[in-house]
Amino acid sequence: MRNEIRIWQRIAPLAASLCLVAATACDELDIFGGSEVRSDTVKLMTYNVFHDGEDPMREIAAWSERREAIIELIAAETPDVLGLQEAERWQVDWFVDRLPAYAAVARGAYADAGIDDAETVAILYLRDAFHLDESGHFWYSDTPDSPGSYGSAAFGGLTRPRMATWVRLRQEGDGGSRGFYVFNTHFTADGTADDGDQARAKSAELLVQRIAGRSHDEDAFFVLGDLNVTPDEWPLKYLLGSRCAGEADCTTEPEARMTDAWASLHPGNDAGTRCNGATGDDGPRVDYVLVWDPAPVAGSCDAGGACTPATLVDAKIVRGGSCSSDHRPVAATFVLPPDQM
Repeated sequence: MRNEIRIWQRIAPLAASLCLVAATACDELDIFGGSEVRSDTVKLMTYNVFHDGEDPMREIAAWSERREAIIELIAAETPDVLGLQEAERWQVDWFVDRLPAYAAVARGAYADAGIDDAETVAILYLRDAFHLDESGHFWYSDTPDSPGSYGSAAFGGLTRPRMATWVRLRQEGDGGSRGFYVFNTHFTADGTADDGDQARAKSAELLVQRIAGRSHDEDAFFVLGDLNVTPDEWPLKYLLGSRCAGEADCTTEPEARMTDAWASLHPGNDAGTRCNGATGDDGPRVDYVLVWDPAPVAGSCDAGGACTPATLVDAKIVRGGSCSSDHRPVAATFVLPPDQM
């Protein structure tokens, strides 16, 4: 019964608001996503929503024509925490207005935080389910704490600012207080060095450094994002634990290493996350939910319910009938360890 109450507390405000926004009956919206939500779990989703433009070549419609489909997709999945990429600052406000069950942590990538059309890597979380303990932003540059910084040759020659937004959330549940971190990011798709390879590699290194420096280093952490790399490319291999791009004489590991949620539950499945409305094809997998490694496999919690640092119970690439963005969302659900402060 407590879990059932917990489920309703988490989704009732979202369900009520969506029935009004979508101008449709509640039974026409898959609010529950077809799966049970446990009180000791956290469900995370990453979603590049393709800013407010359109792409006729790939049949990605204008924002006004696809935004309700995006809202309905989020409603169907009901993530506890949602990482958006490419949402401009005004769009983040639009999401929160349409989804009042969520609070947002976001800022534009440029030095002037007031630029309304600057892209963000916003993090949305269910405001009644979690307490926001800490949050921040950093930029992929030699001066990561300088808002809007980018462009040095040593950092791969980024052509515009790229950044990460992070939060520490605390969940009060039957097993005690659970604290965890979420980092949301969007690596560059270009750059002056090796078509962005160097910039993405340097970005991965900085991301790991910042994760390793979190103030509660015993907390589980998650990374959400469009990394613009495929599973066989160096930046992802580095995040998953390879310090030196597979060189046999290099044995130093990253300060923090991760597990790819999709690959852990679907080994050998090369399903992609890019979406091309013109061809109906999915492109390569470049969108990820990553979790602190080692992450026990499903069912490995001990008799006391402890799962260290988080147990993966579900992971999927979310597919709809059309391309409401040029990316598919990726969602994963984890059991958090109890009694973390």
